[in-house]
Amino acid sequence: MVDYYSALLHAVTAPGAGDARWRRGVYDRARQMLASRLRALRPQPSLNEISAEEAALEAAIERIEAEMAWTEDEAAIAEPSRLGRAGWIVMAIVAAALGAGGYIFWTGTSHQAEPPALKREVQNLTAPPPRPSTIAKDGDLAPGVDGGSSDPDQPYVFRRQPTFYRTLLPPGTIVVDKLQHFLYLIQPNNVALRYGIALGDQCKDLAGLRHIASMTEWPSWQPPPDLLKRNPSPMPGGPGNPLGARLLQLDDSSSRIHGTNAPKTIGNAVAFGCIRLVNDDIVDLYSRVQLRTPIVVN
Repeated sequence: MVDYYSALLHAVTAPGAGDARWRRGVYDRARQMLASRLRALRPQPSLNEISAEEAALEAAIERIEAEMAWTEDEAAIAEPSRLGRAGWIVMAIVAAALGAGGYIFWTGTSHQAEPPALKREVQNLTAPPPRPSTIAKDGDLAPGVDGGSSDPDQPYVFRRQPTFYRTLLPPGTIVVDKLQHFLYLIQPNNVALRYGIALGDQCKDLAGLRHIASMTEWPSWQPPPDLLKRNPSPMPGGPGNPLGARLLQLDDSSSRIHGTNAPKTIGNAVAFGCIRLVNDDIVDLYSRVQLRTPIVVN
């Protein structure tokens, strides 16, 4: 896989590099070059290879912009601006690397162009700070301890937000980037809704194409074997439940996307669970998807 981060960073920090608007022009040109160069590859790559290359480029862009401390207002998508010499240098680097092998070309069935309106909201939960004895080493909370429906101190990069996302995947597709701890819901016009996630050990090896098999509001929770000695009883749905406010069960019968009672774990790897979002975010995602929604995990 191409080292997009190094190539792009070299361009946007070279002498004569421009401002944030100028950088967005560099990024847009990189996306265009990636799509056009890889579209011509034969044989056509697999869905997983497509998603991996696109996610790698977007992750590199996000990392660079986070390091440059973009403000929320600056993150709005702007029209591409003219590339200077440094921009063309990075295009040459990317093009050369892709010439040795890359991936991206896939079309699939169309999905609804506009997500349904949000039908439900998580109740405004107010809970006392958890006791230190209820907090695990990875920041997770014990079952029954309610950490709230969101984390007010969550880094901006892991907050729900629209982001530029060039892809040939159809709108309505979910893309899970385990390495960067992001979940993307593809929207029309090269936009995706991005959510921060935490990744549990149950799904650390999950990869490939899945679909939503069932959807549950405030699901009940059955403790895994590793927790049976500490908490032998299942929990009904409600605040403090480790599965949070919503659950999307995948069609492999073991993997799932769900909420959490520990919002401060977002952006990290945790011992238990699968793909978790804060409750506010899983409620939002739940309202925008349906049964059989495709999910690409890489």
